[in-house]
Amino acid sequence: MSAKKIKKTAKKSVSKKPTFLSGFSIDKYIPEKYQTVFYLVVILLLFLFFFSPLYFGGMTFQSGDIVTSKSVTSYLEKDRDGFTLWNPYVFGGMPAYAIAVGYKWFNLIWVGVDVLRSAFSSPFAVDYAKWTFYLLGLAYTMFAFFYFRTKNKLVSFVVALAVAFCTGIVVFLYIGHVTKLAALWVYPVLFLLLFNYQKRIKFVEILILIITLDLLFLGWHVQIIFYTFFAVMIYFIYFFLRSLKQKDKHLTTQLFKSAGVFIVAIVVALLIQSDNFTQIYEYSPYSTRGTESILEKETVVTEQSESDFYQYATNWSFSPGEVFTFIIPSYYGYGKSTYQGPLTQNKPVEVNTYFGQMPFVDVAMYMGVIIFFLALFSMIANWKDPIVRFLTILSVVALLISFGRTFPPLYDLMFHYFPFFDKFRVPSMILVLVQLSLPLLAGLGLVRILSLRKDSDLKIERLVRNAAILFGGLFVISLVLASPIKDWFVGRIVESGDKGTRLQPLHDYMSGMFLTDARLAFFFTASVFGMAYAFIKGKLSGDLFVIAVAVLILVDLFRINHRGETFTDDAQQEMLFSKPDYIQAIENTGDRSLFRILNLKQDGSIGSLNQNSNFLTYFLQYDIYGYSGIKPRAIQDYYDVLGSPANSTFWRMLNVKYIVFDKAINQPGLLPVYNGTNSFLYLNQNVLPRAYFVNGVEKKPALEILNMVKNNQFDPLDIAFTEKEISSIDQPDSTAFVNIISFEDERIEIDVNASGSNFLFLGDTYFPNGWSASIDGTETEIYRANHGFRGIVVPQGEHKVVFTYLPGSFVLSKYISFSLSSIIILLLIGGLIRSSRLKKSSVSD
Repeated sequence: MSAKKIKKTAKKSVSKKPTFLSGFSIDKYIPEKYQTVFYLVVILLLFLFFFSPLYFGGMTFQSGDIVTSKSVTSYLEKDRDGFTLWNPYVFGGMPAYAIAVGYKWFNLIWVGVDVLRSAFSSPFAVDYAKWTFYLLGLAYTMFAFFYFRTKNKLVSFVVALAVAFCTGIVVFLYIGHVTKLAALWVYPVLFLLLFNYQKRIKFVEILILIITLDLLFLGWHVQIIFYTFFAVMIYFIYFFLRSLKQKDKHLTTQLFKSAGVFIVAIVVALLIQSDNFTQIYEYSPYSTRGTESILEKETVVTEQSESDFYQYATNWSFSPGEVFTFIIPSYYGYGKSTYQGPLTQNKPVEVNTYFGQMPFVDVAMYMGVIIFFLALFSMIANWKDPIVRFLTILSVVALLISFGRTFPPLYDLMFHYFPFFDKFRVPSMILVLVQLSLPLLAGLGLVRILSLRKDSDLKIERLVRNAAILFGGLFVISLVLASPIKDWFVGRIVESGDKGTRLQPLHDYMSGMFLTDARLAFFFTASVFGMAYAFIKGKLSGDLFVIAVAVLILVDLFRINHRGETFTDDAQQEMLFSKPDYIQAIENTGDRSLFRILNLKQDGSIGSLNQNSNFLTYFLQYDIYGYSGIKPRAIQDYYDVLGSPANSTFWRMLNVKYIVFDKAINQPGLLPVYNGTNSFLYLNQNVLPRAYFVNGVEKKPALEILNMVKNNQFDPLDIAFTEKEISSIDQPDSTAFVNIISFEDERIEIDVNASGSNFLFLGDTYFPNGWSASIDGTETEIYRANHGFRGIVVPQGEHKVVFTYLPGSFVLSKYISFSLSSIIILLLIGGLIRSSRLKKSSVSD
């Protein structure tokens, strides 16, 4: 070999001294044993930064659901035994478990979470900050899942942030759908345990599974629970088929065992949560979710009515075209954002620019363009990994179902044949499974890129390089062709029809938003794959590469999330609950009787007909209207038939004494009490008390009763209609009286004098599962009167009538919950102590 060649070879063998970019390592700055704590603290600090207006600025979010939850606070804070069972303030009364429960001291798992949540939120003045606890919990549980699967803490940190700040998940906090967050935060723990069970099933982990499922059930958001179990079903189907294909007998055995454990854990968790489960189960047949309306029952079901039901269930269907919002969030106009420009004299005004096929959206179903393309990269580069295949299959199936009627093959199959699925609205909600899966896939994609330095794969390297070139080219094109891109986008808005026409003044604003989003999407993606290629070629260290990816993901998500957030001053939110003038006017009358109020204002103010939000409950006033997704079926039947609660017979029958309008009216029987700027209060002179004797009883079909009310064809004092035949009812004479002594949520005491066998009508919701009635201590039957209310037969003479609400199922389930939750927690503590001792003894040996 020549001297020249030897010199050349020597030069090649001398490794270059690493630069800061190529040699940076977190291990140099933070010892490995402290890194987990470091990442968890950084996540917390990022939460404090992102939600700083909520934590430290006296700001909060505002939506109809948030106002509704605030409305029940006075009711829940009443002096009671921690929890409540019956809410008499809306719809004529309904089970409280369908709206809000209170403090469930008997479920120690619930108590433990409540203590942690309270400790977390105690430094913050704004009460709504407590709900971010579940988002933070989701970040931590996702960190744990990914770390235990990969042992890579830095990438686990990235995955945790991507999930916690995913726009489609953060929006639940913005709009007050916090029970979804209360269910989702344990999702990663559930799958961490299932994957652990593939190797070995430990007793402690069985206990953790039971607690995890109980936490999933706590908020009782049935749709999120359903989707979680759907994901578990996909898990078992995929891995069982894989075990058969691979002839992996151990995996097959473990899957059968873990399925058995999972079923047992569900049963135990349901028993712990049975106080909630039993009450919802018993109420469901009497609710709008559990039975069809009276109009559907009494009319022939036609093809058109079935189509209407399907249409209602699928209004919020995602669409194949909207998949592009995963890349460019404003591809369909985004949703809520703040416009500030010449149209508003440069004042910030909230607008909704969405022009897709759904009725409206608050934000795009965005999870970050970097996450999306890293996930796609992972599907290609890691396809042999069974976890990648499972997450990919789950994501694709969930995405297809989310299309609803816009791509119906899979959705219709589920809708018509899958148990309970046809009870759900909003097909796009199943996208939470995609939003939880893609960050995991993206994290696995990062791990694969990090492995390329040691395990070279030319195909994957070329894929990374070509991706960087492709997205870099698209970024340049977006810079050069700005005007044609904006014109193309405006054309799409125009083609959308009425929505596009209404948005015409905002076309320039929307096209500018789209162009900016497209440029940043291509820039971020090109940067990530460009840095990945630099890492592969030794120009950039792995830690610095991942940190840079994390920063870009946060910049991207923070930017889009801030677009969709609507903060309002918490003090102003509190002012919404200042006592309205019409309530003050009623109090000024000195009226101490028992009565209901009906707000028929149509000015959009809180508490008005279309913005009811259970507002009157905050002032502990009884309303015959209200807001709930699971309202009593009978009262909804009245609204369906009457068209609205504005009906004089309806008012008279149900103790509606005061009616509020937003303008002066002239109607017989209504006496003006107070005239304000936007409030006109009237006294209903024909009102009947909450309980009264009627002259007679007649059996009549439900729809006929409702139509008689609608047409004001009977006097509720003269007759009551029942679904059962009741004979020998006497007309009360002048000696008969009804005097309500005590009216509490779950107990009503009435002194009566019946001149004969008289029928007592009580204008409160009929619900047989829990309500009982007694006359002088002897139980008597409660009849369903006037379709949805209560009545009893009272024998001649003076009596004490008592109505009591105490479901036997609740009494039993309360003690089951307390006993099982106590046992599970004690066993878990014991199991953890034992495991710790075994580890110490094995180390000493």
